[in-house]
Amino acid sequence: DTLKSSPPENKVSAQPIFGFVEKWSSEQWPENNFINLEIPVEIPCYGTYCINLFRLIWRTVYVIITALLAMIFPFFNDFLGLIGAASFWPLTVYFPVEMHIARTKMKKYSFTWTWLKILSWGCLVVTLVAAAGSVQGLAQDVKTYKPFKTQ
Repeated sequence: DTLKSSPPENKVSAQPIFGFVEKWSSEQWPENNFINLEIPVEIPCYGTYCINLFRLIWRTVYVIITALLAMIFPFFNDFLGLIGAASFWPLTVYFPVEMHIARTKMKKYSFTWTWLKILSWGCLVVTLVAAAGSVQGLAQDVKTYKPFKTQ
């Protein structure tokens, strides 16, 4: 059986934070088994899956804290939407498309090149609209927000 790597996370915007903390912790404490040990677990119909307890606990705590902040601050969801909109296009669309074009040495103005550029620009427009919606939501929420008051 070969070890399979863990599946990619759904939240692209949190990956740099996860990666930074996990790399920093691994470099700070290289002999610490809690941080660096990968525990192989057999999963039926899948094979072997490696679990790192530090990664599991750290990411779970991150999600819990983010959820608590979202509940405490009514406008936090709009703020997260703005951050997500700002990071979606460059990280998920623009850079991967440009890297694919460069790596395959795709001819400029070819059929595929043109459609990849149209896809990229279309996603940029969607990102800008999402960012505008988040800014509008933030403006509305800040107008009616009263700190330390329950509704």
